[in-house]
Amino acid sequence: MKKVFTIFGIAAMAFVANAQQTVALSEDFAAYSAGGNTASTGTNAPNGVDVYNPGTATNPIAPVANFPAGSKAYSAGGMVKLGTSSATGSMTSKTLDLSTDGGNVVITFDVKGWTGTPSTLTVKVTNLADQTVTYAAVMSGTPESKTVNFTGGQANSTVTFETTNASFRAYLDNIVIKTVGGTLAVSDVKNKKAGNFVKNTLVKNNEITFGSDAKDVKVFNMNGQVVKEASVKQNGSVNVAELTKGNYIVTGTVNNQLVSQKILKD
Repeated sequence: MKKVFTIFGIAAMAFVANAQQTVALSEDFAAYSAGGNTASTGTNAPNGVDVYNPGTATNPIAPVANFPAGSKAYSAGGMVKLGTSSATGSMTSKTLDLSTDGGNVVITFDVKGWTGTPSTLTVKVTNLADQTVTYAAVMSGTPESKTVNFTGGQANSTVTFETTNASFRAYLDNIVIKTVGGTLAVSDVKNKKAGNFVKNTLVKNNEITFGSDAKDVKVFNMNGQVVKEASVKQNGSVNVAELTKGNYIVTGTVNNQLVSQKILKD
């Protein structure tokens, strides 16, 4: 039997997501196979032709259908690279209906930068306040998984990713744009809270650290909305700098078992 979600019920029971989700766009840039994303020169460098302005280059790579407009975007070994040393880069999605599920928009993506850290990227949604994302991963390393959330999503919207200055070149991959509605439901199945799932339930440094390998990790706010998603390794961390201070519920799958834990971001 499902129960009404209350803050008071979280201590003894596991949480399962009962939130409706509608995926508006999913893009893995598989078509951008030319070039690479681990070095700035040589065979592993990004392809040198702007997909939005190919000019007279031989066999130019066309923009993916999900992002038909933009500038200074390059094929980079299964990722897209935005920006150059002298110009910012951007790409804008096709028209999306972001009014579903109450207009709660969740955008997830993987990102890494050039050689310097930290770097920033702006995410824009039609008629909503822009959000700036900070990332520390560099070209030679592994991308970071990021989540940004918007409320008030509307029909006939677009989503734009844009570097904030020329030195902050960004590699992007695995972009998912969706709307999320509903709330959390509380399961009556007990003894599924893993004591070592989250190692620091009091989060003071913007990093949630995990004690176990976990899949399908989700962070819910107290309205039951998904505000972060990731998969983690034991002793790995997820950055939650973009989240406001307060209580959250973290769920995940550990050894094929759903577990949950309450955290407080200080």
